Amino acid sequence: MVIVCGMIILGLVASRILFYRFPGLDKVHSKDQKDLKESDNKNARLSIIIPARNEEKNLALLLGDLKNQQADFYEIICVDDGSTDQTAKIATALGATLITSDRKPVGWLGKSWACQQGGEAATGELFLFLDADVRLSPAGISKLLKAYESAGCVISVMPYHQIEKKTEAFSLFFNCIQMGANGMGLAMGRDKNNHTSNDHEIGLYGPVILISQRDYQAVGGHAAIKGSIVDDMALGEKLREKAIPFALFLGDQDVSYRMYSGGLRDLVQGWTKNQATGVVKTPRVVLVLVFFWITAVASAPLYLTLNLVGNQWLWVAILAVFYGIWVLELIRIVRHIGNFSVISIVFYPVLLIFYLIIFLRSMIKKILGLPVIWKDRKIRLEK
Repeated sequence: MVIVCGMIILGLVASRILFYRFPGLDKVHSKDQKDLKESDNKNARLSIIIPARNEEKNLALLLGDLKNQQADFYEIICVDDGSTDQTAKIATALGATLITSDRKPVGWLGKSWACQQGGEAATGELFLFLDADVRLSPAGISKLLKAYESAGCVISVMPYHQIEKKTEAFSLFFNCIQMGANGMGLAMGRDKNNHTSNDHEIGLYGPVILISQRDYQAVGGHAAIKGSIVDDMALGEKLREKAIPFALFLGDQDVSYRMYSGGLRDLVQGWTKNQATGVVKTPRVVLVLVFFWITAVASAPLYLTLNLVGNQWLWVAILAVFYGIWVLELIRIVRHIGNFSVISIVFYPVLLIFYLIIFLRSMIKKILGLPVIWKDRKIRLEK
């Protein structure tokens, strides 16, 4: 049991490293104040590009949010990716320029193809790619633009997860690892020019990407990642290949989304699609930290239960303290990521078991080359 306690302590240390900082849109750090003052992006025209497939409910909400923005933008382009509902009608009725997606060429995935067509049609100097389920406060666009100016590079945002149904709380560990494994929470370093940088950030967050037309074209647009399931990670890799920096942020209350509102089936399919491929792309150092984090957070309730069964009351007391510490640590992390209830965090072992089952399912499908169903399409996980 001493080894178990040591593992739990190591996991807590890993947690503090992985989730050292929570870079909200209001907590931006300029890479170079001189570059910021001389930037010509402040008056750049902003094109908003929304790929949408059967998003009639979400799209109406997002377009309503865009009408209430404090900041100006140049155009809204909605690419209808083969929808069978009222997505197209809602897009035109609420003022977006509608593009009906051409037939998807061989080798392309649907979202990347829709984004590529939107990028080709856009005429602004800045492109803001938004998923249809994103929600924006009236200050949302202005805060994104401010973060872009302050960071001086491509930015991407992990939206704040708005939980409305109890089943949606099953995303808790997925959201935590989505942040931790991408290196967003690690301490900032300094590059050779003494600018703040985080070389462990490996990819973008697909729901919100703000990029200049020049940088988008430099990496080859979505055509460069046309077959990638985890397109946001792949786009981040292409930016690195071209030595184009990017910065990651949390959405706080200004940029949010409600993930997989269609129910547990959508949640299972959506997270299965992303998990195994994401592990392959995670740097080894970060992967080791995530491993210790998961092992420790699982060990506290597991060994607490085993010692309860065995009537080992001293260890029960010690492990109960560790369990309480992990509950507090998860509360510290999760309050920045979504409005998960305290009750769901107290009973986190149930959510953790669900995460491990979906992760195993994703790995099996990846190894065996089995397809995942997403948005009524069969997708084979990348090997």
